[in-house]
Amino acid sequence: MKRREILNKLLIKPKKLILKDGVHKRNENACVYTNADETDFSFLLKLAGFKNSPSIKPFDGIDKAYVLAIGTDKIDKADFDFCNDEEFYLEISEEGLVIVAKTGEGMLLGLKAYIRMSEEFDQMPQMQIIDWPDIPFRAVHVCMFRPDDGTEKEESSPEYIKKMMKTAAICGYNHIFIEFWGMFPYSLDYAHWPNAYTKEQIEDLVSYAMDKLHIRPLPQQNLTSHAAWSRIISRKHTVLDQRPDLEDMYVPGGWCFATENPKTKEFHRLIMDELITMFRNPPYLHTGCDKAFCFGSTEEDRTMSSDILLVKHLSTLNTYLSERNVRMVMWADMLYSSMDALYWRCKEETVNFLPKNILINIWTHNNPGKKWQDAAFFEEKGFETIYSPFINEDSIESMIDLCYDRKSHGMLQTTWHKAQTSVPYVILSGALQWCGERPERELVNNFGSIWYK
Repeated sequence: MKRREILNKLLIKPKKLILKDGVHKRNENACVYTNADETDFSFLLKLAGFKNSPSIKPFDGIDKAYVLAIGTDKIDKADFDFCNDEEFYLEISEEGLVIVAKTGEGMLLGLKAYIRMSEEFDQMPQMQIIDWPDIPFRAVHVCMFRPDDGTEKEESSPEYIKKMMKTAAICGYNHIFIEFWGMFPYSLDYAHWPNAYTKEQIEDLVSYAMDKLHIRPLPQQNLTSHAAWSRIISRKHTVLDQRPDLEDMYVPGGWCFATENPKTKEFHRLIMDELITMFRNPPYLHTGCDKAFCFGSTEEDRTMSSDILLVKHLSTLNTYLSERNVRMVMWADMLYSSMDALYWRCKEETVNFLPKNILINIWTHNNPGKKWQDAAFFEEKGFETIYSPFINEDSIESMIDLCYDRKSHGMLQTTWHKAQTSVPYVILSGALQWCGERPERELVNNFGSIWYK
């Protein structure tokens, strides 16, 4: 098989590939050698086709690098000079494979690459690969909806979230945001629906992502708008349907929080604390803030402009999270939007008063094309940004091209209420984020049929 034929079979094209004669013969009972004693990769080994409890022996001979060798402890290459923490060297020989990386994260990305390729060949050729992702922050956004809210949507139960986690992890993503729509088991019983998922179910999701798939789960809960924590078309309100006496925590109608109310501030602190604990001190927490078109409309808040109220509120959330070493993420359309915000939004100068450590999440369901004012607007003011497309191939490709060109922080591929429809778009986006080369539709479809199950 020629090198071009090999590349044509791969969803993600590696940066460097040296093809060798012969084929790889996987021994499912092969011994495992590693110097990464603290890393549990047993679940990934199972996905790779090796037995559940392999014999693991120490690997010696390479300093200042993480090594995982299966079926052999010999490495052709002796010197390694990695350009970043996610770069890995993968050697696939007849008798086994060897992965070397600067970090444990890079080593596991190499193992996932082997897992991915093992399903792409009937007979895997012997080869050497050096690879790393082009975009450092690669995330998927999934939602957990109330299943009986009366709205049309696709399946978002823990079982299906796990399917997306596995698909994203093998496709090269390193983060997955889970947005809760009244389904997180907060200690306040009125802060979630009676049929919310249990603490044990969410702990299991977090553990499945972190400990088995080695993809970082991150919490998302809208703490500004969408305050009903249910889909607007359901006409349901998680808190006020159960506790109408708490209406002073919200603007009339309950769409946004009344952020100057001390009870609301305490409620938000509780919510953030419980999410941080459940997600094991995550590096990021997404606080929402999209479509806050009736922000600050309570009688108490009318002594200040909506712009000031929003800045105060976002700064308060950011300070609280920063004290816990968690970085705040927020949707950006209330601060500036060239394409989607057709209702109230802040004056453009309002953003100058926000802390620059907030990670700005820019989204549009349209195709921004080759130039996108939003990206330049925030980045030129000193903010880091991530971009969010939906289920539109042109939009996905345009945003990723912009992310490459501007060297932005990364991407957050959304799925919203289309959890199953979005699967091929998540796969396409993941491949483009990694290598910038658009895979054939057949490769995308095959990948989804293998891993989203």
